[in-house]
Amino acid sequence: MWLKPECITSLKEAGPGNRYYNIAGAGIYYNTYPVKHADPGTFMYRYGFAKDKDRCYRMGEAFRGADAASFEVLNRYFARDKNHIYNREGIDKKVDYATFEVLDTGERTGGDGRAHDETSYAKDKNGLWMMTYYQYKPVAVKGVDSTTFERINASFAKDVRYVIWQGKKVKKADPGSFQAWNENYGRDANHVICQDNLLTAADYASFETVPHNITIARDRSSYFQFDRSITEEDYTALIKDNIGDK
Repeated sequence: MWLKPECITSLKEAGPGNRYYNIAGAGIYYNTYPVKHADPGTFMYRYGFAKDKDRCYRMGEAFRGADAASFEVLNRYFARDKNHIYNREGIDKKVDYATFEVLDTGERTGGDGRAHDETSYAKDKNGLWMMTYYQYKPVAVKGVDSTTFERINASFAKDVRYVIWQGKKVKKADPGSFQAWNENYGRDANHVICQDNLLTAADYASFETVPHNITIARDRSSYFQFDRSITEEDYTALIKDNIGDK
């Protein structure tokens, strides 16, 4: 849904973080940066993308030659008009326009109640594409079957052959029996998995994760932060720190 910019009397009202677009005086601003040549009367935005009667924008910068009448936002990372797919940087020349399809919104709701970028996937006739919050262009996820590809959570996914973490295949993991505990830990019928690797040091039968903390886990005799062994004291301190942050 397109949104109209908020009218503010001073840029000091914009505040920190992603307030996106505002109208201050006779101009449009992306956070506190002026959007040159923008028309306040017809200006609309969605995520970091925007358009007015003449131009289309991303983070306050105009896309050269974009068609405002047909411009639509697909998710947090992609948009399109009647001629092109656009990524955060501009026209995406790698993807196939006719068959391009986003597979998610590219966002999650954080503990602060605000929307944040997350790993996002799209596909076309050539295969699967991935975007992360720090990328401006998608990268190809090679060797994955886009017809059976399935998102599991913000980090894990799978197809008919592979378990996938952040676009990386988890070697020897079984997608048919895989279950994700959180964004970093999961298991299949035979293995504990941490990110894109098997956690061979863990005891499968007793392994458990911690609610509200996706970085630590334990089994009957060991403690872990991601795939690294830590002491019981460090583990306990990390739990206390997490409780203190809530």
